[in-house]
Amino acid sequence: MSTYISYLAQAYFHQDFDLDAETPLGVVEMFRDSESADTVEALRAEIVTLLESEPTEEALANVWLDEAGAEYDPRLGGVTVRNWLRRMAETLATEK
Repeated sequence: MSTYISYLAQAYFHQDFDLDAETPLGVVEMFRDSESADTVEALRAEIVTLLESEPTEEALANVWLDEAGAEYDPRLGGVTVRNWLRRMAETLATEK
């Protein structure tokens, strides 16, 4: 299981995540700005490693939604889980 992805999903992408930020990437920015640099980098590295393993879209959705327990499904907004994870990694790589 993806430890840091699960932490993000459960602590930040809970049932009322949309009350915490205007956009899902805003939630990721909130994570980036409130967690330690080590935790942010560990999450970014975990996402990059997952994407580099070239899983199917279905496998990525399983990791994000089922294993990690995220309440946000990017596919409902027309974004693949693969692209969502890429955007998260990019956001995490930017400075606070």
